[in-house]
Amino acid sequence: MIKGIFHSAITVIDMERTLWFYCGILGGERIFTIEEPRGHPHITSVRFADDTFLEFFYPGPAEPTPEAADHHFALSTDDIFATEKLLDAHGVEILSRPKIVRDGNWQLWCRDPNGYRLEIMQVMPDCPQRRRPTAYEILY
Repeated sequence: MIKGIFHSAITVIDMERTLWFYCGILGGERIFTIEEPRGHPHITSVRFADDTFLEFFYPGPAEPTPEAADHHFALSTDDIFATEKLLDAHGVEILSRPKIVRDGNWQLWCRDPNGYRLEIMQVMPDCPQRRRPTAYEILY
């Protein structure tokens, strides 16, 4: 049912230096930026050759700390609703039921046994992560 890790995410202090490191030095490809409803950058996604991703969250008003940041990882599934039923059957705390999010993928959030937030995604064929854009795009 779970196919593998789709992405990991961290909040960064300096986005430009982060992208220089992960793209310029380590060979990642900047794919897209998701903006908040108010129009401010929120997340930039970087793809690596094996089609895994890192998501970099822009810092909020206060300097990010590991305790306050949106650190998580995402697993991919081929059937988000079957995964939801499996989690429900085992009494797992569901934080957010399946919904389509701004990148066009299905997403749900739950807690692991340690209390960590876990994102599970059904990645759709036409999502921006699967495209090879000539320049990064901005999603609203």
